[in-house]
Amino acid sequence: MLWLSYLNAVSKKSNILVALLLSSTLFSLDSTYLPTQEPNTVQFCATLTPEEVARLQEALKDGYRAEISFTLRVYEERKTVFLGNTLLHEAQYTYTARWDPIGREYLISTSSGAQHHFSSWEDFQQVFTQSPLFQVPPPKGNRVYTTCQAVLKPKLFNPPLQILNSVGRLETMASRWVRMDPGP
Repeated sequence: MLWLSYLNAVSKKSNILVALLLSSTLFSLDSTYLPTQEPNTVQFCATLTPEEVARLQEALKDGYRAEISFTLRVYEERKTVFLGNTLLHEAQYTYTARWDPIGREYLISTSSGAQHHFSSWEDFQQVFTQSPLFQVPPPKGNRVYTTCQAVLKPKLFNPPLQILNSVGRLETMASRWVRMDPGP
């Protein structure tokens, strides 16, 4: 009995500790939807605190790479409580960024293989923190909504030391899933 009460106390304390750690580090990134001109498209933006912006810039200048992933999910809302909503579509897009000290510019590589060069930090940051336009399939009947999330890894080791990236998971920041209902 004493052992069971000890395990209960330890698990309660560790859950509190994990919740405190996750709430302070996991959601320091915020994402918001941006208006788009094209029909059936969605775009969103990751918002960093000024401290996180400074940390990101310092990490890039120190020779690390940074990675941000944008995930969009499209759900069909159901009236039943038990079955839940249906996932209709999921898309993910990733940017990898680094500082090129020789060219004195920031480089962004996209998951499609394109590369973009930026001489100014502000231009780089604007592109790096905005998702591309995601195509949303047209609804087939029931009410449809989208959710989005951004995940930032501000410090990634370069290719010879990539195995160490799995150790640095505490550096990862993820936004909450943000929901958007399409207008009438």
